[in-house]
Amino acid sequence: MNVHELLDVGTVGLSALLLRDATFFARSPDSRPLVEVASDSEASVDDLGRAGERTVTVDTPVGAFEAAYLPWQWRGPKYPTLIYHHGSGERPFEFGRFSANSFRRLFVASDETVPANLVAVRAPFHDGSNVEYARAMGDLENFVGMLAASVGLIDALATQASERTNSPVLASGISLGGWAVNLHRTCFDTVDRYVPIFAGAALGEMFVSSVYRKMTAGSARRRPDHLRDVLDFEEEFTAVEADDCSPVLARYDRIIEYDRQRPSYEGMPLSVLDKGHVTGSLATGLLREHINRVLSTCDTDRVGRG
Repeated sequence: MNVHELLDVGTVGLSALLLRDATFFARSPDSRPLVEVASDSEASVDDLGRAGERTVTVDTPVGAFEAAYLPWQWRGPKYPTLIYHHGSGERPFEFGRFSANSFRRLFVASDETVPANLVAVRAPFHDGSNVEYARAMGDLENFVGMLAASVGLIDALATQASERTNSPVLASGISLGGWAVNLHRTCFDTVDRYVPIFAGAALGEMFVSSVYRKMTAGSARRRPDHLRDVLDFEEEFTAVEADDCSPVLARYDRIIEYDRQRPSYEGMPLSVLDKGHVTGSLATGLLREHINRVLSTCDTDRVGRG
């Protein structure tokens, strides 16, 4: 086991120890399938050219969930629009000196200006503490609703961006955000280019066989096929025919396991970092370079999108 893998294993082990009984799906491992819920999730958003954080209620088949978005930079209709979704447990709208969220690392703390209109998304349950978040995840239905709400919000933002500009709209996210981006592609496919980072389409597998199973309640782990049935969306993801996905995986990732998630990206321009989940998430320069490279290769005008 190399240093990248050791950091992943150690980080998850420490998190499981600190959270104790606040494990995923401990109260209830039951839910409708993720794809089914996400496909019927809806939200409405305001003008993206106006600065300021906005809270949104997203309606899903398993209830209403509160999410938020923040137009961080609007450069105008001649620029592409990038919608970015954070990772699990982050507080994406905190920009203080000691804040460690991925949006700040990638787009705020850098001297390099991103050549795009930039909108940040905050998933439900990510405006409080990590303990509060972990407790909410005691119900699988909350996890499903959280991801579905993110998908509904991304779709509303993409629609709004498309109405304001003829330039491409992109959706990117890391870890949890990467799953949300891939799920949006599966359910709606209305974004011109998807840039998932450290995610795939076999989401249930993460809770069943990766080191992250330490964060999953024993009662849920004893029903691995059920978790796969609810959370996996490989078949639907690979059925999308559009050539619109530029993913990133980490070769030594023990959470989003490379060998397990790679098959979903067959035929796509997959970029691979010789990192783990933790070290890859901190490889800010490499991740920003990938996003900027995708931005630079997008056509000036959208093609084949409504």
